[in-house]
Amino acid sequence: MCLCVCSFVNTINVSLSSPLRESVAYFLLSCDWTAELARKSKLHYQVAVIINYLGHCFSLGALLLAFTLFLRLRSIRCLRNIIHWNLISAFILRNATWFIVQLTMNPAVTEGNQVWCRLVTAAYNYFHVTNFFWMFGEGCYLHTAVVLTYSTDKLRKWMFICIGWGIPFPIIVAWAFGKLYYDNEKCWFGKKAGVYTDYIYQGPMILVLLINFVFLFNIVRILMTKLRASTTSETIQYRKAVKATLVLLPLLGITYMLFFVNPGGEDELAQIVFIYFNSILESFQGFFVSIFYCFLNSEVRSAVRKRWIRWQDRHSLRSRAVRASSLPTSASRVSFHSIKQTSVL
Repeated sequence: MCLCVCSFVNTINVSLSSPLRESVAYFLLSCDWTAELARKSKLHYQVAVIINYLGHCFSLGALLLAFTLFLRLRSIRCLRNIIHWNLISAFILRNATWFIVQLTMNPAVTEGNQVWCRLVTAAYNYFHVTNFFWMFGEGCYLHTAVVLTYSTDKLRKWMFICIGWGIPFPIIVAWAFGKLYYDNEKCWFGKKAGVYTDYIYQGPMILVLLINFVFLFNIVRILMTKLRASTTSETIQYRKAVKATLVLLPLLGITYMLFFVNPGGEDELAQIVFIYFNSILESFQGFFVSIFYCFLNSEVRSAVRKRWIRWQDRHSLRSRAVRASSLPTSASRVSFHSIKQTSVL
């Protein structure tokens, strides 16, 4: 609106008197500032979109590599690594559906509100919720191993499968019915004013984050107690505690807490910081998960190293066998030549 008024005032500025012209000049300056602010905001959003695409591409590539490693390395199949594997699978499916949403959804599709686009939205939200509940499974296992101090052999794989894949399903079904009856528009993206159906799945995610926060507090408390009881120096103790905390933060999904905080209001700097911070964390989270759970996993690295050494040994043995197989052939030729010479004599 301000841009329209500015263009209108520019057309009539010539016929104005000197005092009025000065006031119009101040108004035009304010309009130019508003237009510049709009251009900057649009630029920041475009950069954030690029960051999102790059982050999801890097994350999907790293997650697929981590998934392949867990699939091929059967020697490290234990409950802890199976939980990591399922968490990575949930992130792969979430990243894949994110790309589907970005490539298929447009204003015409959302206004049409067809069944397939609503199913895509439901699938994306389902895999989003599974990320939270597999994070909760990670927290449960770690809390059982560190804090409760009884054998983790009592835990079973089916328990975590029910937590990670099973519990989110009825939550999303309930959300879909709520959207269908109370907010059935725009492919179920966004929400109407006064309609709170999205809290059907956002509420359990917030609850899971709070429980994981309690798990993290107890785990760090136990680790700090063990470090205080050790004979190492204070500097090394705090270094280990900080390292353990930094490893546990992505494990228990506390970084998701930041996605529920939106500064809003008229603070431009806060909005810009939130846009970039949220884009980087959300898009690269799958990449961080792959780094912590696979590429920095000592069991995975040891198994890959053994595979590599075995491959090198097989390759060297094969080359030796090829060289050895060529030696009898040359020897037989020499012996045949010598026999021929003796027969002539």
